[in-house]
Order: sequence, then C-alpha cells, then structure tokens
Amino acid sequence: MAGQPEITNMALFCDFENIALGVRDAKYAQFDIKKVLERLLLKGSIVVKKAYCDWDRYKEFKATMHEAAFELIEIPHVRQSGKNSAISAWLSMRWIFAIPNPM
Repeated sequence: MAGQPEITNMALFCDFENIALGVRDAKYAQFDIKKVLERLLLKGSIVVKKAYCDWDRYKEFKATMHEAAFELIEIPHVRQSGKNSAISAWLSMRWIFAIPNPM
C-alpha cells in the first residue's frame, strides 16, 4: 500500500527591485511573473508570496504582482545605506518561516 505523496509547501520572498533592475539591464521587453510561478508550482504549493520593493519607483509592475496574489511590501529607497533594505526585511521574514509551520 502506497503512502500519501509528500506535499511541499514553499514561501516565495522576492527582492523585486533586483528583478526589475535585471529586466532593465537585460533589455527584456517585459517581465512575466506567471512563468516563474508556473515553474515553481511544479515543485509544490506556494503558500506565501511577498515582494519587497520601493513600489513608487516601479509602479508599472504593481498590477501584475497584485494579480499574481503577491503581498507587496513597501521598502523605501535609502541612498545613503548603499545596501538594498529589502534584503534586511527578507532576512527577518526568512527566519519567521524557517520555523516548522503546519499549514
């Protein structure tokens, strides 16, 4: 008798500012988050989707990310730090979801 197949739950934390910069630098016509999600869904269920960015600077991506059911986390751009503050926010969320969570 075969056991139940293992279900893999994933949390997706997206430093969207780096994605937007990469899309621009690579001169892609557009970025399609749906293709990324389709690929990830082959691996399991996505139970959390959060995207970190200064959304005032990347307004053209907001509607697409909302349609894909991402929670958009506002990370204001800070020039003097030299480091993307989305990374700090992402790391703190990573620790929260690293704790086993029976969803």
